[in-house]
Amino acid sequence: MGYFLRLTEKNGYDSLSWIFQMADVNHEGTRPAYILAFEAPERLTGLAQLAGINLIELIQLTHQRLLGNPSTPLHYFFGQPVTQDLIRSNRPKICPDCLSESPYCRRVWELSALTACPTHRRLLIDECPKCKRQISWSRKIVTVCSCKFDWRESPASSVVEQGLRLTRHIYQLCGLPVAGEAQPKLPEPISKLSLNDLLLALFFVAGQQRGFSAATSRHLVAAGKSKNFHRLLTEAYSVFDNWPVNYFRFLDQRRAQERKVTRTYQRMKSTLYREFGSFYSGLHSVLSGSQFDFIRGVFVEYLTQKRMLDCLPDTMSNNPIEDSLKSRYVLKSDARRLTGADYAWINHCIRIGRLRTIVRSKGKKRLIFIKVEDVAKLRSEY
Repeated sequence: MGYFLRLTEKNGYDSLSWIFQMADVNHEGTRPAYILAFEAPERLTGLAQLAGINLIELIQLTHQRLLGNPSTPLHYFFGQPVTQDLIRSNRPKICPDCLSESPYCRRVWELSALTACPTHRRLLIDECPKCKRQISWSRKIVTVCSCKFDWRESPASSVVEQGLRLTRHIYQLCGLPVAGEAQPKLPEPISKLSLNDLLLALFFVAGQQRGFSAATSRHLVAAGKSKNFHRLLTEAYSVFDNWPVNYFRFLDQRRAQERKVTRTYQRMKSTLYREFGSFYSGLHSVLSGSQFDFIRGVFVEYLTQKRMLDCLPDTMSNNPIEDSLKSRYVLKSDARRLTGADYAWINHCIRIGRLRTIVRSKGKKRLIFIKVEDVAKLRSEY
């Protein structure tokens, strides 16, 4: 969109829509930003002819879809496959200082998680400082709002070093240099994640910090103004610093947060779900890939070190349970999720004595509990 906005300004058109009309591109029901970002190449032929550039050159400005991913479409973003919802081409952001240096919109600004400029150390803005309206592609000058305010004169919102670490991480993954900056030192546990996996983990953690469900956190976290979004992602990124100390602190906060929630169906859930809510379920659904094993592995370590599991309350049985056992066992179903093993392997390990168990009854149900230290050991070997 930035390229055609420059053409609009250069030719003195009133808006971008003139470009689409002259190129005979029917975008009824589809936003022009979506067409230029994601649509099939054949829909761009008229635009390429009008602009006087090769179709291949125009396609390189779009985020082409990867073939063979029908269930979860992925699009290239600077060579990195990411899900479409991470690219917000219809919600433009700008860096006023970048526009002062060279008046064109950078494609990297379209990534939802990019909220700051690492070169000028300031927040990107997504609303006009004067009229307070959301910045839109519906304008005729790259640097000027429809209210006539020149964004290059916007007051600076400086960003401290901690707030720039995610931005530099994204730039590195996209192969983009930052003027005057050496390669950033990345937090070890997430240093090898792809861009898509990095943002998946960050959105999940940010959603958990806000108390959102695991299924909807990505969409709810991304809503709102860029400056608020920046704070949420900066806090989420810091969870992976000083690993695993900050992660343990996050888990403490998540437990405290969950205790304030009252759910009528909690009796049907395991203690781990009652303690951690959708974070626990999300570890095995949202972050199901093996690349996130380090998050699940340290979660088991947290359970072992904290000895916080009250998986065997006295109300589970008429028989008294020793205090030494109450905080050391998890349900068999939780053991399966925490280890990533199937029930056949869990049962095998129980038979050969690698997993020590105790059995309790609840009504007509027979509940099998497994020692958490054995679960941690099995996970490290599995």
